[in-house]
Amino acid sequence: MQDYEKIRHAVKTGDKIMELAASLGLDPRRNTIKDLADRLLENALAELDAESPTTD
Repeated sequence: MQDYEKIRHAVKTGDKIMELAASLGLDPRRNTIKDLADRLLENALAELDAESPTTD
């Protein structure tokens, strides 16, 4: 029964990853987890740039 729970958890996690990728405009069938990580990093850095005050 424990194996079933591990598999079920893995499937739920995979589904969430696919949903996240799709929400960012990535195609889960063509893009890799690395592509998803790169996109998340790009978005996070863009948010930081937008939040940081500019000093001219």
